[in-house]
Amino acid sequence: MNKTLLIKGGVITVIAIILLVVLASVSGTIGERQHYKSSAKASVAKSWTGAQTVFGPILVVPYTLKWDSQEWSENGKTKIVRHHKRNGTRYILPDTTKLQASIATDIRYQGIYKLPVYSGELNLSGQFSKANILEKTNVALPHEKAQLVFSQPYFSLAVSDARGINSVPILNLGKKEFEFKAGSQLTFMDKGIHAQLPLEVVNALTGVNDGVQDLPFSLKLSLRGMDRIQFFPSALDYQLSLTSPWPHPKFYGDFLPLSRTVTSEGFDAQWQVSAFASNIEKNVSACEQGNCKALLAGGFGVEFIEPVDVYLQSERSLKYGFLFIGLVFVAFFIFEILKKLPIHPVQYGLVGLAIALFYLLLMSLSEHINFMLSYLIAALACASLISFYLVYVLRHAKTAGMFAALLVLLYFTLYIIVSAEDFALLMGSLLVFIVLAVVMVATRNINWYEVGDGFKAEVTQEK
Repeated sequence: MNKTLLIKGGVITVIAIILLVVLASVSGTIGERQHYKSSAKASVAKSWTGAQTVFGPILVVPYTLKWDSQEWSENGKTKIVRHHKRNGTRYILPDTTKLQASIATDIRYQGIYKLPVYSGELNLSGQFSKANILEKTNVALPHEKAQLVFSQPYFSLAVSDARGINSVPILNLGKKEFEFKAGSQLTFMDKGIHAQLPLEVVNALTGVNDGVQDLPFSLKLSLRGMDRIQFFPSALDYQLSLTSPWPHPKFYGDFLPLSRTVTSEGFDAQWQVSAFASNIEKNVSACEQGNCKALLAGGFGVEFIEPVDVYLQSERSLKYGFLFIGLVFVAFFIFEILKKLPIHPVQYGLVGLAIALFYLLLMSLSEHINFMLSYLIAALACASLISFYLVYVLRHAKTAGMFAALLVLLYFTLYIIVSAEDFALLMGSLLVFIVLAVVMVATRNINWYEVGDGFKAEVTQEK
């Protein structure tokens, strides 16, 4: 194998590296556009609302412990009476909470970007049992003469972004109605709503009025947000039913739906989380002592996603860009060997640049029109340009047409790959394997030791 072949191979390799840098630059542009989209999303979230997290409802009962103790004075000569006071809070969970949420989705525009948002109607119902309230309000006394005094309790529901509350709901508790006020009054998640309750509610359930057994509740909350909605199982038995016309949900968190139905017209999902699964009672007890980290670590919900957005599809396409360029270079090289028609390295480079330009065209077009149409336009434009150029490079229109047909087939195969979600890697691996097999079969009879002499003869003949 002589120097001519080695020099040509080296030059083509350098050109391939330069094209790889060009593809990396296109990839950087895609990343930059993704960043712009994230900035647009943040801008919409600032004026609309962001992702929502819902905690509650729970019944909050503040209390105060007061007691006196006799202690020796500092000089140890006399006894004095010291007054002690300790404040605390009890978080009382509902025995059952049933939440039925209907989420309607919409699209907001920020410049050229389309961003999904939602508005939801949350119907909450459930009940607090007298036995549970008795247990939670049974506070251990630090002194035998200590006095336990309950303060005004309140019913609390927390959300992560209170701007998403469209209207102030009414709480139906027992047989009475109560108005909500701003703020959840929870130390660990202060945004939301709360309803002040008369102290008689606690007194009725702690034995003062034995006629009261359970405390049912219900309310309707209109909530808006974007991207996703998350819930925390804040009940001994927490049941959630969620429906939406969005066809591409992504369920996430510590608990997946017990049942779900996803169609092109939307989805319907149901969760049921028990206190044994969520460990909610232990987490609430820890939160009463000031450690609420575990209480906010067991969320679950749904994310409203575009399964493959235009930037992700462009990025997936770009991953096969070097393979495309390599395939064309290999095809040129084999054509040179079999047909003994020399192709200049500059011609390799121009065809490679045309292929690289396809990805930039694809991304820029897909920001304004449908991805499939963008792909079709970009593929036809680049294939037409390359086929026109190859008519003069290969000096044969039929051969140039065959190369163009092969390129169109590759573009079609690539579209199938990037459109797939679960099988993209498998299909991409099969494509690489098939390409390698075709190259090996096509070159199986070539004596590579004689290739260099052929190149030398071609160059001498041209001179």
